Order: sequence, then structure tokens, then C-alpha cells
Amino acid sequence: MPLDTVLCLDTSGSMAGKGMLELRKAVRQFLAGVQQTAIQTGLKENVAVVEFGGGVRIVQHLTNDYRRVQRAVDNLKPGGTTPMFEGLMEALKELCQNGGVLVLPGGIRMTPRVILMTDGKPDNQERVILAAAAFSREGYREVGLPYPVPIACVGCGSGVDVALLAAIAAATNGMFAIGDVSELSAFFLKQVLLIRFALQFANDMNKLRNLILLRQFLAQMGENVSEEEAVREPLYKRNIFGLQTYSVLHGVN
Repeated sequence: MPLDTVLCLDTSGSMAGKGMLELRKAVRQFLAGVQQTAIQTGLKENVAVVEFGGGVRIVQHLTNDYRRVQRAVDNLKPGGTTPMFEGLMEALKELCQNGGVLVLPGGIRMTPRVILMTDGKPDNQERVILAAAAFSREGYREVGLPYPVPIACVGCGSGVDVALLAAIAAATNGMFAIGDVSELSAFFLKQVLLIRFALQFANDMNKLRNLILLRQFLAQMGENVSEEEAVREPLYKRNIFGLQTYSVLHGVN
């Protein structure tokens, strides 16, 4: 069973011009990262597309046909208002109906995720904040969701509302970037590599505390861990896109 991701794309009038150019570029970067992760780790990913601009519609249901996804995004046209709340609800509907939690060897769970690409100018900001709360680890049970859903936010276009997008990402344990998803893809790949490392040495937990060994392993997979990263926040304590690596190291689910 692959990982499931919904791209929730702002196609409102304010995204015309620079916004749509950056959005399409971000989607291409994301899909390239998905394919790289699949090659390096064997972890496949299904991708769906929801657009909100004037109205809301599902453009592409979950699929691993990435050319089809890219064609669907290339054909989007900007116009109308920004029903971001409704767009997020449509993304959630797609995940609940067609997605699911990916369980890796060792009982590691990877929840589906939403990647929101927008300039951050919704019709109703309060409802968007409420939606983010419902997606979060603290609120998902209250609205009857089977799991929390992290939202990664990518700011596109001019005058991006950084505060709103950063707040959505923080509330849902996601990430935030401006116009470039390469960092998001890199973090996700690093987390998958770390899981493989943890499983490989599950019978000798002391080795997981050896930073030198961890560096050697990630270096072999084309990744690096800097001194600054290690001191500021050990990789094994990060939980990005619903990836519960901390539980691997501490023996809890």
C-alpha cells in the first residue's frame, strides 16, 4: 500500500500570473521528489489533486501516474474567489474515501498528508484555522477523523500571507516553504532513510545513539547530517508529514 498525498491547489483570481507559474513549478518539483524517493527507498506514493478557485473540484483522484497528475495541473486556469476551507475539506474527503494509513515493517505508521499551495488569501480565514485544528493531533478525534492529517504549506505568488500558512503548518505538524518544495521532499526522504536505518539495527538500540554511524548510513544513501542539525534537533525526534520515527527509537506506537 503506497503513501497517499493530496495536492490542494489555489486557482483563484489572485493566483493569476506569477502565482500559477510558481504553483506549476512547485508541483513539478514535488513529483520529481516523489519519484526520487520511490527509486531510493522503494516507497511508492499516490497523488491526488484538488483545486479551489471560484468553486472546488477534485481534478485527479489518487494515482501513481505522475504524468497524468502533471497534465491535470498544467491545464488549471486561475479565476474567481478563494474557498480554501472548502478545498481543504475536499482534500480530506478524498483521503478518507480513497486513502489510508501506510504501515511499514516494525509497525511504523505513515498517515496521509495534504500539500496546500496558495498565496494564503482565503475568503474566510477563521474557517481555515478551524479546518487546521480539525486536521491536528489534538483535534482529529473530536471531528470523527480516523487519523490526524499533516498539512504542508507552499506559498506561491505575490504577497503571500506567511503568518497564516506558517500557522496552518504548525497546527497540523506540517511544514512551510515559499515557492520551493525541494526542502519538503528532502526532509521526507531523510525520514524514510532514517526508518530504514532504525529497522536495520532494531536489535541493537545502542547503535542508534551513535551519531557517527548514523551519518555514515545516511551518507551512503546520499544524505548528510550537519553538526548544527544534530545539536539543534536530532533527526530521530522529528515527526514530519505524520512519520512517527520517534516511536521506533523508544519502542512505543
